[in-house]
Amino acid sequence: MESHKRTIAVVALSLWSASLTIGALRVILPVYFVSVGVSISKIALLFFFDKLSDIFAPVIVGVTINRLGYRRCLLGGLGIHSLISFMYIFDPAFVLIYLERFVRGLMTMPLMSEVYVKHFSPKESQSHHINMMLGLRDVAKGIGMFVGGALIAFAPFKYSIVVFGLLTTVAAVIAFFYLPDLREEARTPVLKIWGIVGAKMKTLGLSRGFLQGAEDAWASAILPVYLTVVFGLSPTLVGAVMMVGLTFYGVNVSFLSRWLIIGWDPRKVLVISGLLLLPVCLSLSLPTSVYLFLLLICLYQLLNGACAVYQNHLKLEFATEENTSIDLAAFKTLSNVFKPIAVFVAGVLADTMGFSWVFYFAALLILFSALTCVALPKAAPQAATVRERSYGGQVAALKK
Repeated sequence: MESHKRTIAVVALSLWSASLTIGALRVILPVYFVSVGVSISKIALLFFFDKLSDIFAPVIVGVTINRLGYRRCLLGGLGIHSLISFMYIFDPAFVLIYLERFVRGLMTMPLMSEVYVKHFSPKESQSHHINMMLGLRDVAKGIGMFVGGALIAFAPFKYSIVVFGLLTTVAAVIAFFYLPDLREEARTPVLKIWGIVGAKMKTLGLSRGFLQGAEDAWASAILPVYLTVVFGLSPTLVGAVMMVGLTFYGVNVSFLSRWLIIGWDPRKVLVISGLLLLPVCLSLSLPTSVYLFLLLICLYQLLNGACAVYQNHLKLEFATEENTSIDLAAFKTLSNVFKPIAVFVAGVLADTMGFSWVFYFAALLILFSALTCVALPKAAPQAATVRERSYGGQVAALKK
């Protein structure tokens, strides 16, 4: 196997193992705690702390990558994922689970993976590789949801999570032996991070932030509770429904990226897809059968996936090679900034005004995302050339 392909494969395995865990927790935690009488707003707080850490994590991780190198950060992220999964075997107090959610949110595995794609994937393959990796990450989350739902239905709560710690441990061992290192020459001062990031990257991150906030508002803590309370589904079926929606999204992003990128203006696609998402999101609030609800989720994820394909493509285009980790960290920070707010507001709305208001709120965020995309510039096509750059004595072939 060519060296860059092996590197991308190892990085992808690391990302997907962590994503399986994250997907499983999205079902295991709300289903278990709603079964023992915990309120929806308290369950939403579990995801609020996870999303809150998402705001701070990218800059922290980006600076750490910039200083320590790519390999150490990815191995450290996998190690922490494993440790906090094993914590559940000791039946931690509820307050410690809040802490676990915050710490796990700090481990931004996508950012640790994307920097490898930027520097190890050939220029002409970067869009496909990043969308395939991130798309299959969501497939892994979907599979994790189904497996998590099955485990919580038939196994004790603590063991249903510990098993995922074993997966990230295996991925860490493989990465330890096969993952190369890379360090960026530029050392960006922390106080100057936002100043060096271009306006187009910030605009792109903000548009993604509104869109991800909209999805997390209804699909993070609320959806498993909604499926349990409104449709009366068992934990296994809750996991299955969530798996189908997220897997559909992931497959869409992974395998359609080659065709969606070619010949389309990203800005127009992002605006149109966002506007088409509005009626779909509002339709989710209507009384319906579980099958029609699942169909609407798939339609939502089809349009959401189209947005993600172009946003993933543009963020690599906008990221500079000398400050890749910082640029992508800024994008990730802005794309996460509305998540905790959306999850918290959604929990309050569901508790006080009903589930329908969660979808109304999500639709408002989608509208903001589409309007923000209007300010994006057109991405100019770039010719692929090759140059060599030395990173700490190691020469890496980079596509420019």
